[in-house]
Amino acid sequence: MAKDTQSIKCVILTLRNNNVIVPDALVAEIISVKDIETSVNRPKWYLGDMKWRSVSVPLLSFETAAGTEVTKVNLNTQAVVLYAVAKDGEVSEIPYIGLVMSGVPHVSTFSREQFKIDTEALEDHPMVAQHVRIDGASVCILDIDAMVNMVSEFELAA
Repeated sequence: MAKDTQSIKCVILTLRNNNVIVPDALVAEIISVKDIETSVNRPKWYLGDMKWRSVSVPLLSFETAAGTEVTKVNLNTQAVVLYAVAKDGEVSEIPYIGLVMSGVPHVSTFSREQFKIDTEALEDHPMVAQHVRIDGASVCILDIDAMVNMVSEFELAA
């Protein structure tokens, strides 16, 4: 029987208290946050909209969505711009999502066998699809659909 050697190229994003992982193909660009347009009555996790290549991109905070207070975004803040592609492959109404980072991202290739469900993870997070361990290290698989839904629900309510 042939061995499954399928590998997945991913980007590990370093956040303040977590590492999250996304497929490499979903990362549009890593940028320095410059100007953020904020609005009143927005959830704390929705930091505002930033301009990227003449497009308005919602900028989100992973930590604040979990209930942790974070410092303000400044000119030293890095963000990842992600393609907001739905699970069915369709482009969503929100084509890009920005996520604040606190460290340097790492590109790695993993096999399916390296991913193990983290049965010890207790944290329930609205932006996490699954808690996993890769070679023993705890990481969260980012749920882009959930992030788009969070932004859409806020924008509909506003």
